[in-house]
Parts: sequence; C-alpha cells; structure tokens
Amino acid sequence: MKTMGLTKLVNKGNVWSFLILFARYPLNLIPTILASYQCVKISNEHYGILHHRNNATNAFRHALWNFLIVRKCSAWRRNKRKAIRWAQIITDWHEEFSPNEPLEKEMDLHNNHIGRKLYIQDNDESIENLVKLLKEKVENSKLLVKREDLKKYNNDLVHIENLV
Repeated sequence: MKTMGLTKLVNKGNVWSFLILFARYPLNLIPTILASYQCVKISNEHYGILHHRNNATNAFRHALWNFLIVRKCSAWRRNKRKAIRWAQIITDWHEEFSPNEPLEKEMDLHNNHIGRKLYIQDNDESIENLVKLLKEKVENSKLLVKREDLKKYNNDLVHIENLV
C-alpha cells in the first residue's frame, strides 16, 4: 500500500469524514472491514503486488471488493438494496479521498460498478466461481484511454496500464 496516500488521507482530515460515514451506517463497519480484508487476501494470492497498479489486476480487485462488500453487508443486514447502496457510498468515498488522477478515479469507479452489477446478476455465486469469472474478465479487460470510452465498456473491466 502507498504510505504517501495514507498520509494524504490523514492530512486532509478525511479520517473524520470516514468516522462520520460509519457513524451514519454502523452496521456496515464490520462486514466492510471483513470484505476489504478478504478482497486484498484473494487479490494477493492471485496477483501478488500487481493489483496495486492501474492494470487489469487492479480492476479485478475493485470489482471483487464491491461484490464482497455487498455480499457481506446484505448477509449482515438482510437487505440487498441497502447493501448495494452502501457499497457504492463507501467505495465512492474511497475514490473521492484517494490521491488518484482523474482517469484513475473513473477507472476505479467503473470497476467498482462492475462488481456491484455482478452481485445483482448472481449474488449466490461462490467465491471460487466469482474469482474465475473475474479472472476471465481480467483477460478481456479494455484499455481506457479517455473517460468517454467508458460508455463502450458497460460490462467490461477497464485498465489504464497494460500488464508488463
């Protein structure tokens, strides 16, 4: 993880906005932390540190993260609609306060949306099958050059750096 990014978050005072967000949605704290942990663990197992770059493996992580947040929060709260909305709120917050360039932010928001969309399409998917599906999507991930191109990639993961 980027230490500099964490420093920027703290320096911006975003810790307070983070705490306020969870104060408004306290039942989502534990499942979100568990989903985040599981997501990084799975991403590390499959891609090592590659998923910390703006490539297709990063797209995998973002989609997986959103799917897992929705799954864990809906199990915890027994409300899929609210869980989907929460996943969007917390991951949008993350992108708003992360030190990313505009195209990186758009890429992440798009891949987050793909993860939530996959949950809506098949929320009973096993983690193993989900990982397999996302790995297939990684293989077909589209190179994003400009924001306007996102309209063409409604169901695809996107990346802005090719894997080396």
